Amino acid sequence: MAEHRKMNNNDRRVKRTKKALYDALLILLKDKTINEITVTELTTKADVNRATFYFYYTDLIDMLQQIQNDAFEAFKQVIQKATISVSTIEGFTEYAERLFSYCKENEALTRFIINNDINNQLYTYIKQLMLTNIPNTKEVFAENNPAKYLSNYVINAMIGVCIDWMDDGMKIPARDLAELCANVYINGSYKTKQLYASYE
Repeated sequence: MAEHRKMNNNDRRVKRTKKALYDALLILLKDKTINEITVTELTTKADVNRATFYFYYTDLIDMLQQIQNDAFEAFKQVIQKATISVSTIEGFTEYAERLFSYCKENEALTRFIINNDINNQLYTYIKQLMLTNIPNTKEVFAENNPAKYLSNYVINAMIGVCIDWMDDGMKIPARDLAELCANVYINGSYKTKQLYASYE
């Protein structure tokens, strides 16, 4: 059955059905947690047969996990397009702008993931993915050097800024926000690296 489900995953009818379930879940999650929602409630809201739901998902947690996986793959495509160096203001600005623009264009999905990330799994994956572009300072500095946490600081700061920006209605252009992060990262991290270069 799983193989059959995968084979039909790109069918228009399948996409419509999954979107109906996803949209219904978003509505229900405004007033309830995932554990308070029943499959019957969801399928009734989506006008989808219960048997159809179970054809694609084991339960609501499985559905949530699949949504997260799809979101991560989409985010991964955005990250992998960033082939420029992040060691310059211009390069890091382009990189950060891709991230912020993706979140803005996919606001509903991004907010859904932020609020329903299972055990912070997606958050962890995204941080690991960002380290493919942003140099991992744990590989640069010695074990006893506090500067080894610099990359983690930058990534968490960018994610935090993005969430706060979304909460404020994203009034500031993604480009302007990206330039701010680029200046803080390039200028701030450069001075920090200099400061801790001879740390023992």
